[in-house]
Amino acid sequence: MITELDNVKSTITISLGTKNRLRNLKGSRNYEDFINYLIRLRNESVYEPIINTIEFQQFQRKKGLFYHDNFNILFSYNKYNRSPNFRFDITIEVIRENGQKINLNEFIRKLSNNSNKDYLNIEYRLYFQLLEKTIQEEIEPRYKHNGRFEDYFSWEKELEILNMPKKAFEEDVMEKLRQFESRAPL
Repeated sequence: MITELDNVKSTITISLGTKNRLRNLKGSRNYEDFINYLIRLRNESVYEPIINTIEFQQFQRKKGLFYHDNFNILFSYNKYNRSPNFRFDITIEVIRENGQKINLNEFIRKLSNNSNKDYLNIEYRLYFQLLEKTIQEEIEPRYKHNGRFEDYFSWEKELEILNMPKKAFEEDVMEKLRQFESRAPL
């Protein structure tokens, strides 16, 4: 079986066992992306301060701005850190239409009037667009979510690739999906 790694001309010699572990760890990514991912992890561990004491449970909040047509959405989220208890906890702060403040319900009502989508579907998509933008800002600028917004398996895989804690997936994706589903009309 000849792989991409076999075709690369290199002076690096590795054992067959290491090569097999590398192939298993890289999954469906190509080798260049996987090596860049490993380099990024190494740089994070070397250049970020390591704290071996009690973890702070209060996360630093950051603000983001999301544009949709003539609407600006100011939202806040937790700044990423390597805590196993990390979650983004996205909160919409202010929505403006042409500079004028409007509330979330009015914003979603206006969007649902302009499209054939219901209120819940628009709110649902908005949240996951904010989550995607947050991940792009905080962790991986090249991040692209390939699945549908309701495809939680793809979200789980993407967050795992980004080395995010399982708690972030549970609270930022699954908890929100459960909340949206519980409010969905029957």
